[in-house]
Amino acid sequence: MRSNLEIIQECDNFPYPDLTNNEAYTKATAPLWLFFLPDDPEPHGFLIQSVIDRMPWTSSFRLDPHRKEVHLLKAEGRKNWQAACNEAIDELLDLARAQNAFPRLGRKRDEYFPIVGAKFDIGIERSAMSLFGIVGQGAHMTVYTRTSTGKMMFWIPRRNANKSTYPNMLDQAVAGGVATGETPFECILREAGEEAALDEEVVMRDSVAAGTVMWWNVSDEKAGGEVGLMNPGVLYVYDLEVGPEVVFKPVDDDIQSFHLMSVEEVRDAMRNGEFKPSCAAVMMDFFVRHGFITAEDEGDYVEIVSRLHRRLPFWLSPGR
Repeated sequence: MRSNLEIIQECDNFPYPDLTNNEAYTKATAPLWLFFLPDDPEPHGFLIQSVIDRMPWTSSFRLDPHRKEVHLLKAEGRKNWQAACNEAIDELLDLARAQNAFPRLGRKRDEYFPIVGAKFDIGIERSAMSLFGIVGQGAHMTVYTRTSTGKMMFWIPRRNANKSTYPNMLDQAVAGGVATGETPFECILREAGEEAALDEEVVMRDSVAAGTVMWWNVSDEKAGGEVGLMNPGVLYVYDLEVGPEVVFKPVDDDIQSFHLMSVEEVRDAMRNGEFKPSCAAVMMDFFVRHGFITAEDEGDYVEIVSRLHRRLPFWLSPGR
């Protein structure tokens, strides 16, 4: 069974810079390409070499192989050049799908995620976010109840076996990506209704914002898309306590079942690798905040808390 630190390391698995031995970090970052937006000196994503080689780049992009940089160009002659940037990314991804450049790229959806930290409103279609290595934003809510003796129990869903990403793994009761134009709490409200049929008034009244969890993940086979993609991520975390009369049942095809699990059962499931990695990190954060993991009983306590709040490689706000 895995230790608590090993559970975190599965999600936050990109090397850290080290003052005495930087070899692993240097080796991991050396082949990566940086993604830039117009009129912005700061990069916003990491692309791997196989994406650079297979992407059918259009004239809206300029590649600098010496610096390993991809620049989205400003559309000359367009008054609304910001809208043209969105169009250019869409056109590129439509072409990539038409040429089947990435066979494991998911189908196109009408869901767009923002490029976090950009100076103007710009987004990328959901299934293609990881190709550009852009910071992903999500919102997760851990839902729990208490028995008559005060014992805490968690409502934990199991993802459907036919999911393209992390099939058959355990998840948070409410979770989803923060879409363009949406706040994290608006995401929670939307997902709470869609995934768990939770009453909006209950969520608005009783949910508690509990900070963020951040990591830098390199995708593997379980992620469902291209292997080796860069996935820096930030999750806005919420807690919700519900009464014992509340019973969760699957609402859509994403979830096959809900389970009421004790602290010990959740802990064992994390150690056995049953949780989606990011969801395990959120559960670990909950355990730290609620005293189920303490410095007195966990030798790696400080390292675990630090790894749950990794500093990400790109700006998270346009106000730098």
